[in-house]
Parts: sequence; C-alpha cells; structure tokens
Amino acid sequence: MADSKNVDVPDLGFWEKADLSLAQLTIATNALLAAITGVFRGQASPKKYSHHVMAAAIRRMCDRTSDRQKQTMYPPTTSVYNSVMQKRGLQPAIVSLPHNTEGFWLGNKNAKNVVVYYHGGGFAMAAVPPHFEFWLDLLQVVNDSGHDIAVFFPRYTLTPYGTYPTQLRQATGALRYILNETGRSPGSVVVGGDSAGGNLAMATLLHLSHPHPEIEPIVLSEPLAGVFGYAPWVNFSHEGPSFKENEWKDILTSNVLNNWSASYLSGKVSDNWNEPDRAPAEWWQDAKTERILILAGGDEILLSPIEQFAKKIKSVFAHTTFVVGYDEAHDAHIYTDAGSKEGTQTSRELRKWIAARL
Repeated sequence: MADSKNVDVPDLGFWEKADLSLAQLTIATNALLAAITGVFRGQASPKKYSHHVMAAAIRRMCDRTSDRQKQTMYPPTTSVYNSVMQKRGLQPAIVSLPHNTEGFWLGNKNAKNVVVYYHGGGFAMAAVPPHFEFWLDLLQVVNDSGHDIAVFFPRYTLTPYGTYPTQLRQATGALRYILNETGRSPGSVVVGGDSAGGNLAMATLLHLSHPHPEIEPIVLSEPLAGVFGYAPWVNFSHEGPSFKENEWKDILTSNVLNNWSASYLSGKVSDNWNEPDRAPAEWWQDAKTERILILAGGDEILLSPIEQFAKKIKSVFAHTTFVVGYDEAHDAHIYTDAGSKEGTQTSRELRKWIAARL
C-alpha cells in the first residue's frame, strides 16, 4: 500500500497481480529450499539456522517484487501503528505534521524526554510491526527504571510518491514540531533511525549545522542530547569487502539497494544530505549534539561503508560510539531477531545509551 495522504493503494494491473501471486510462491519455495539446504550451510551463511532461512526469504522478496507490489503486500505505516497499539491495549495518539504527514506517539506524549525516530525500509517500504513493538518494549524497560521518555515516530512519504528531499523535509519538520510546538529543549531530545531512517537521522544532524538549501533551517538553543544511526544507509555505493563477504548472510541485496537509491534520488545527483557519508569530516566537527551512536551488524552488507562513516565522524567528533553486533544481519532487532526477549547486542547497547542520555 502507498503511504501518503495523497496517494491511494497502488492499483496493480492484471499482470502485476498475477506476477505478485507467482512471486509469493517463489518466495515460499525459496524459503523451503533454504530450510532444507540450511542444514549443510557453511561459514558464508548465517550462524543460526533460523536466520539462514529468514534471510533467504527476505532477500528473495526484495529482489523478486517491485516496490508497488511490496506496498500492496504490506499495510501502510499508519495502519501498522494503529494495529500494534490496539493489540497492546494502548490508545493511539496521532498528530498532524507539516508537509502532508503525521507523527505517532509511543508512551506518554507528555514525557519530559523524547526520542524522534525515523523508520527504515529503503524509503520505499512502510514501517513494520516490530518497529513499534521494539520501542514499546524499550520504553517499558527504561521508564520502569526511573526514566521519563516517549518516542515520536513520524511518517514520511514513500517513494516513488515522494522523492528526495521530501523525506528530509518531513524528517526535519518532525523535529521542529517537537522543539517548537511541544516546548521541549534540545537537551531532552534524541534523534535516530534505522537503515534509510538512519540516513534521515544523520542528514537531519547535518542540516542543523549545514542547512540544506531547500529546507528551512532549525536554530537550536543548545545541542541535542544525542543522535544515533542504527545500520544507517549513508552511502549508496557498493564498495567494501562486506558486500561480498556478507552476501549470503544478510537480508539485503545490492540489487534492491540500487533500485531503492535510484527511486529516492529520482535523477538528482548525490550530495552531502542524501548520502551523509559524502559530507567532509569537517562538517561533522560542529555537530549539534552531545553524543553520536552508530550501530551495525557484523553480518550485513552495509558494514564496510558504515565502518568508514563511523571512522570519519570519530576522527573529528570525540563523543562518538561505534558498536558492531556479532552475527547480526541488517536491522536484526526488527527482522531476524524480532521479538527476542534478550534482544540483540546492538539493541541492548542502544537501550543503555538512551538511558544514559535522557
């Protein structure tokens, strides 16, 4: 389904629908084959059998279906949010935001501290239930230990219905809402996101010190409490050994990343905001935040560019922490390890980092 107020559910044609049915059969068949052959998997595959099967199915889904088909297969972010809140017995709280979008509250919307969170999905896919469930679980743990934190989860327009810099304009608009409309001080706000949302989090941080020429600047009275990127997609090239070494361990493929980045850019050239890793090191020296956290999975194809990005920032911004999760694929806390009671190495580190910031 499309995820914009001005866009209906994609109206698939006859052949698109027929192909989608075939694609779903292909995905199921691929998962079955992975389940059978996974018993004999080698070191080039995920360590855990369940991860091997799930990663194979997700890779096939990514490559075999178009974005229009994916948006038909999965419900839009607003529907997912309402469904998760209903399942948890919680009252949804949705606010309208500028630039034709809205934001969803998780936890007490009057909490002193707020995490502004942008979800991943290649800019083309809606948030999935584990995006919301992860934060609801994290909030319960940290708030039960004496903190007062809520999460503000803005929706952005999916590609191809909106392209760069639409999503960055919506992301910065959400932060502006929290600062100006709810009266929070920057020191009580953390900004972050996963994958494509991590791209938006880092681009938003850049915008604070080096405003995008097409987006209204944000003037802060003090630095943000922190900014984090969870497996941030900050470089659209496929350079680095992880693209080969983790090819059969991860849920992502080079092919789907090519398609998603092309759709996001929509003919525009790469710059320091749509690929934050392109920004020179000196642009990060005056980052308007107290701390930066970058997380990545040891089994993800994006590991090499994320490592390069973290090294660049850490060279000029001392309060930067970089964590690599052992045996973790891309966004493991959302996909291969979704619902895990003990969490992943990176999700536990994120929880501790947020608790220390807010």
